[in-house]
Amino acid sequence: MSDSGFPSDLLELQRRCHEAEAAWAADPTEENRFAFTRVGAELYAHPFWATAGNRHEASMRLKRAARPDTAQDPAA
Repeated sequence: MSDSGFPSDLLELQRRCHEAEAAWAADPTEENRFAFTRVGAELYAHPFWATAGNRHEASMRLKRAARPDTAQDPAA
């Protein structure tokens, strides 16, 4: 687990999801949509969610922890 309480591979998946979403927003091609969808599916299926308790709350904390502007300070 990382300092944020999330597994490092889950944080990396969320970062990839942010990047894929930004790429799709900047260039809305089918290729970018597919990349975003694929990463989102991996994120959704991660084994961490089976132990997360309140998945919505955990998902919101994960998104904040993995945001590029808070990646250095997950408590922000």
